[in-house]
Amino acid sequence: MKRPAALLSIALVFSACAARPSLPTLRWQPRSGPTLDQLLNVHRAYAPSPSPDGRTVAFLSDAAGLPQAHAVTVGAAAVAEASWRRIVTATERVQFVSYAPDGRFLFLGRDIGGDENTQLFRALPDGQSLVSLTPDPRVKTLFGTFSEDGHQVAYAANSRSPGDFDVYVRPTDDGVARRVFEAAGHHEAIHFSPDGQRLVVTEDRSNFDQDVFVVSLATPPATPVRLTPHEGDVRYQHPTFTRDGHRLFVLSDHGREAMNLALLSADTPLAGAPAYVLSDDHDIESMALAEDTLALVFNVDGYSQLRLYNAADPAHPLELARPALPAGVVTSIAFAHDGSALFVDLSRATSPDEVYRVETPSGAVTAVTASDHAGLDPSILVEPTLERVRSFDGLEVPVFLYTPRGLRPGDRAPTVVWVHGGPEGQFTPYFNAVIQFMVGHGYIVAAPNVRGSTGYGKRYSHLDDIERREDSVRDLAAVNRWLRTRADVHPDRIAVLGGSYGGYMVLAALTLDPELWAAGCDIVGIANFRTFLERTASYRRPLREAEYGSLARDGAVLDRISPIHRVDRIRAPLFVIHGANDPRVPVSEAEQIVAALRARHQRVEYLRFDNEGHGIFRRENRIAAYGALARFFDEVLSH
Repeated sequence: MKRPAALLSIALVFSACAARPSLPTLRWQPRSGPTLDQLLNVHRAYAPSPSPDGRTVAFLSDAAGLPQAHAVTVGAAAVAEASWRRIVTATERVQFVSYAPDGRFLFLGRDIGGDENTQLFRALPDGQSLVSLTPDPRVKTLFGTFSEDGHQVAYAANSRSPGDFDVYVRPTDDGVARRVFEAAGHHEAIHFSPDGQRLVVTEDRSNFDQDVFVVSLATPPATPVRLTPHEGDVRYQHPTFTRDGHRLFVLSDHGREAMNLALLSADTPLAGAPAYVLSDDHDIESMALAEDTLALVFNVDGYSQLRLYNAADPAHPLELARPALPAGVVTSIAFAHDGSALFVDLSRATSPDEVYRVETPSGAVTAVTASDHAGLDPSILVEPTLERVRSFDGLEVPVFLYTPRGLRPGDRAPTVVWVHGGPEGQFTPYFNAVIQFMVGHGYIVAAPNVRGSTGYGKRYSHLDDIERREDSVRDLAAVNRWLRTRADVHPDRIAVLGGSYGGYMVLAALTLDPELWAAGCDIVGIANFRTFLERTASYRRPLREAEYGSLARDGAVLDRISPIHRVDRIRAPLFVIHGANDPRVPVSEAEQIVAALRARHQRVEYLRFDNEGHGIFRRENRIAAYGALARFFDEVLSH
């Protein structure tokens, strides 16, 4: 595909190739699975927001080449993409779309060039009369929630101080925003009380430590009440008022390994742990409430399980149904305002995100959207198996393993180890076009959830903290050694690929265990923790220091674990991809590692996209980036 010069600016750097030793014969040839262009032209529909009566649903789709807002009328059958209605035509990605509860307006968010400085917009339901509500592109806005009557909207923004998010409330129609919560740190508006007089706000000190506040919206406002005083890391997420307005459902791991459902008083601070009303060995990841129906999404070994409850008595929720959704990953759930139906998006390993309607209370499921899949036959795609690999200290590491169809006895395929970002994240079996291309092309792909990943309990997620950072890299080495024992893996053709924190893991693997890896691909990754923390967006620094360590306190550890200081140990060819507008991991991280390798005449190839940020979102850029990566892997892993 021709690369449009007006949209795409790529710096492609080739350095001299280092000499490589001769390797055993590879009995493998690239296969003729789906093309990369075909897979990257498979569209998806996700992040649904239903109208108050549930008859229409707005959602995001990448059908236009980057995420945009669409809407459909919900019927008995899924609506084909050709019949979707584009709500607003924009040249930048839309990050969310949401109906106000009274149905008068739609609210949208979008940034510029991937800079993540989200701006809020309001439109009529047909997309007309688009109004910018937060027009300063230097300010990042975090959309929050609507009051039940649809007359107020709450959000957080760092307009007062770049490093701090205060909370604002404004009328949904014309009116002035007023600051209702001001404090240092990262705050978000979560839920209005049923009468619209109070607002729940969360404070994030790290991804593993939150507090819940109740803010009075009276004039003059009363002092916010901190409901969750505690010591140490405790998660309090998705606080939601019950119908009586005096209690809150909340997801928490206070005193527990998994995120369970608890009740808080909305009037009185906790004295100790909250009262748990649902317990499970698996994390509850998300929650939605409408009328007396409660929806919860459980994480069961990376797969989502949706359950519906009658919450008329909040202290004793009664399970109603476990809707029969396909096995996959749910990322968004939203009730119609009248509680008649729940809308979810779901992605499967062999099929991209689609929107589904779940009737309440029966749990009956119907598909709402039918995206264009570029003629792809899902039966030729591969479902992963879930394996367990014992690491250096006996810890079991879950690994999703994708194996090409039709490998013959004696075939030894090249392999890519795919590392998720975070580190507070988890690889889940969602539709991944690049993985399916690699597997269809004849590669084995192994996607581990190394220590530090979420979804396996609180203890597991903390096993890589600060001075133990490189224990997670040792997990990668254990996965590599396990792969080498398999008869279908070529032991000298194993590459490692990852994005964001996963990009750091790639560089760390290549420096800690250079003899194990034949190639690497670092996408928007960290090379130097010191410069990363100094240059990341100021609002992110405290949250990242809570995970990686403080510049002031842990500088020696940060320097020790930074791959840039061991770059002389890298022997494998490296491919680097980064967006110039990345506010999370500045592009200087990529350019440090590229410059250091070029100075040593070590092979490195570099793609820089001037209209992207933390990740590659535009389809033409994705085709360019992953097409070049595929050619790179074919060259360095096949010969």
